[in-house]
Amino acid sequence: MYSADTEPPARVVNSRPGKHVGARWQDERSESNRGNSVPDAFTVIPGDEGSPVIIHVPHSSRLIPQGIRADLMLTDEELAAELDEATDTATDEIALAALAHVRLRPTIVINSLSRLVVDPERFPDGDPAEVFGRGAVYTQTCSGAPLRAQPYPSRAELIDAYFRPYADTVTDAVADRLNACGRAIVIDLHSYPEKPSAFEDSTASRPPLCIGTDPRHTPSWLIDAARGAFTSLGEISENAPYGGTYVPIRYYGTDDRVSSVMIELRRDIYLTDPCTPHPERIARLGRNLAALIDAVGDRAADV
Repeated sequence: MYSADTEPPARVVNSRPGKHVGARWQDERSESNRGNSVPDAFTVIPGDEGSPVIIHVPHSSRLIPQGIRADLMLTDEELAAELDEATDTATDEIALAALAHVRLRPTIVINSLSRLVVDPERFPDGDPAEVFGRGAVYTQTCSGAPLRAQPYPSRAELIDAYFRPYADTVTDAVADRLNACGRAIVIDLHSYPEKPSAFEDSTASRPPLCIGTDPRHTPSWLIDAARGAFTSLGEISENAPYGGTYVPIRYYGTDDRVSSVMIELRRDIYLTDPCTPHPERIARLGRNLAALIDAVGDRAADV
């Protein structure tokens, strides 16, 4: 459904966890039928009509429906630790903080469920991350421990109930921007822990910012804009330790009107512990993101 997020995987609005937070369970009325998608499984915040920009926030939530939690082979303590490592905590807050500083408000799409439900950035079948048990439906934890039974009998149900409706929502958001502006620019917002997960290269550099790109959908001007907007962070890498960026499959590899760049922020630059955001640092990163939104919006208007 997108450009293959070629990172060996690990990361997914309701985020703002409290000082100490475990997993969050959805109430029974929302999960009584696993085969039906949950009404609040994602949030779309419309932007200004003249903005081609979409901020995509897929991994910020810790919310897991109770029926799905029952299938996870972890104690509550183990699950809380897994969520600390896998969740892009407060990236939704960074996206929202940017709105106070932009000239034109972007569309924002936020996944309201944990990536442990489904990971919307994977291919539904045959994703390279499946070798680590981290495809669209995870079967292993960040440490490589079993997360779900293998084979997982409800995989197809989760794909139909959560993965496909989310993919359709982002695709529709891109189509809407193409219709309104003639272009769509996706800023794929993520974060990653200071220390690598077990399946990652332990020797790879982990700078404050990693920019993920796609050979067709990330033009050089978009990379330059991302570097310029976040230059205050210091060291910036491209496609290391994570690579790729999200493009809906309808447009991937075929439509040059759709551009995309991934922003991967190292979490210790804005969190005081694995799940507590620092308000001033969030606000600062919101201003950085706003600078990127304005820069790419201006460029799109000039094309």
